[in-house]
Amino acid sequence: MWKTEGIVLRVRNLGEADRIVTVYTQERGKLNAVARGARRIRNRLLSPTQLFTHGLYLIFRGQGLHNLSQAEIIQSGQELRDDLEKFAYASYLTELLDALTAEEDPAESIFSLLASALALTAKGRLELAARAFEIRLMRELGYEPELHACLSCRESVRENLYFTEQGGILCQRCAPQVPDSMPISNGAWELMKKFLEWDFSKLTVLHPAGNLEEELRRVMRKYLDFRLEYPLKSLDFLETLTAVPPASD
Repeated sequence: MWKTEGIVLRVRNLGEADRIVTVYTQERGKLNAVARGARRIRNRLLSPTQLFTHGLYLIFRGQGLHNLSQAEIIQSGQELRDDLEKFAYASYLTELLDALTAEEDPAESIFSLLASALALTAKGRLELAARAFEIRLMRELGYEPELHACLSCRESVRENLYFTEQGGILCQRCAPQVPDSMPISNGAWELMKKFLEWDFSKLTVLHPAGNLEEELRRVMRKYLDFRLEYPLKSLDFLETLTAVPPASD
């Protein structure tokens, strides 16, 4: 039996009234558990097993799937579910974490990172939260990009930078020898370093230009796709949503 804080990453229906809930917990890492009757209107598990909910969960070990028997809400995540754009970004964060982590492989730093990124998403800093979460998650998983020296020749690099999907910068001399290398501006490079070095709570002071956010999105997409075993459904939805121009007044 575990009583632990957790954040709901994914929810699937089971039978007529049950739910299979994927929760990233503070102490046990990712867990899959059945919440019996959680889809019934008056069931006490209905609200705490909604997507993005941060709660305190009582989970009993089972063979295969565990059993989620009690839950208390710490942060409902309602603001993320009620706004389509926030929902899209939060879905991407949780699916990315789900795709890159194994069950019962605890990392308290990853739990804190997810909570911070979802809080920043709820405040409307969508791109900032996504990019910072991506690069910091990769660091926590052991894939921190090399941003201070050329990944190939190990020489210090400060200008004419390139980035490779294998996770790091390349100098102008080595880049032509790496087929996947792509140019990266000094602005995007500096932003990546800030994302890794600054406390998450301080990132709100950053207001990068739209072209810089777009450049970093492309760089991180290439970097993440190299590590992902399958395409993310939430990414298709997110890219469709962000491709639609805002309605004019």
